[in-house]
Amino acid sequence: MTHKTGHFFEYIFFQAVSLFIRILPLSLVRKTASALARPAYKLLKSRRNVALQNLKYAFPDMEESERRQIALKSFQSVAVSFLELLWYPNFSKDRIKREVQIENLELFKQLHEKGKGVIILTAHYGSWELATQAYTVYADTPVCTIAKTQSNLLVDRKLTRLRELFGLKIVPMGIGVREVLKTLQQGGIVALAADQSAPKESVMVNFFGRKVPTFQGPAIFALRTGAPIILGCTVRQDDGTYRMRFIQVETEDLGAPTNENVYELTRRQVQMTEEIIRQKPEQWMWMHKRWKHSPEQAETEL
Repeated sequence: MTHKTGHFFEYIFFQAVSLFIRILPLSLVRKTASALARPAYKLLKSRRNVALQNLKYAFPDMEESERRQIALKSFQSVAVSFLELLWYPNFSKDRIKREVQIENLELFKQLHEKGKGVIILTAHYGSWELATQAYTVYADTPVCTIAKTQSNLLVDRKLTRLRELFGLKIVPMGIGVREVLKTLQQGGIVALAADQSAPKESVMVNFFGRKVPTFQGPAIFALRTGAPIILGCTVRQDDGTYRMRFIQVETEDLGAPTNENVYELTRRQVQMTEEIIRQKPEQWMWMHKRWKHSPEQAETEL
């Protein structure tokens, strides 16, 4: 089977799953995701091991049984987020507002009114997919975000169409920097997730007790344009809906985008992200190799 033929069959399967998910009520979609995540947790041994190893480093004093429970719930959380994305054609702007409640929307409005643009940082926590939709719907204006292009371009185009249903603008990584700067200079809104593994040469910041390369893009964008940064992560509630509270990352005491200021601003947003994750660790994506370039892990690849 050729590479392109394989991609075609992957796309057909993806479409079939998407159509099935869309006929279900949202509550059943979430239950289905949680149920499917259990066998996935058992079958995807390498990802399960990554999650457990990450949790061991992050919470060394925690009981192994508790770490395993968090890892399973993390798989379920990611599955719910993905199937919610497939359900997007059934959403409306009002439904998104019912599913994602923002406690202090006024903070965003005050910062946006200053005209320097706004950088909203999120993490792969709760439902980051619905988080970006909520930013767009509540702001009632397009929001620009950078996304990695999937290897299967058929699936990638479908995912992009789903994500752009309510005004989100997806920008490929290759041209992302120029588009982000342009958006902020025009007073627009940019949403970025900067909690995944970054290249080795990126700025080293402490995250859960280990130095790790971290994307410094958000800090550079903020210091170059004067745009404020706010952190906005969705927290899944017991009924399946989400709550979000914006937290501003202090930038006013920093000046030009020097190496020192970029490091300090990156350190601040990473520390704040860690604090959110610690509150409900089961809602973060622990199966990602976040610390693969960490110096402390040079002899023990995940």
